Amino acid sequence: YAFLLDVAVRNGHPALIVGPTGTGKSVLVQQYLYSLPAEQYVPPNCVGFSARTSANMTQYLIDAKLDRRRKGIFGPPVGKKAVIFVDDLN
Repeated sequence: YAFLLDVAVRNGHPALIVGPTGTGKSVLVQQYLYSLPAEQYVPPNCVGFSARTSANMTQYLIDAKLDRRRKGIFGPPVGKKAVIFVDDLN
């Protein structure tokens, strides 16, 4: 999984890691994301979903870690990339 995750992140493609409960998918992804070079990537934004997570809460969690460019436009600091990890998607 680590190789496929690396290829997807480096090329700007989304990745979906699936498997049985308790096999370490979240740990693998978090270890990889926290090992990304700080010169190119902002610290990863890890969003955990639950039954109580709303759309507004999700948007706030993502927007809070990004810079405001202009009204309604958010993004990572200039020259860096942002990676968002959504855990427990169902």
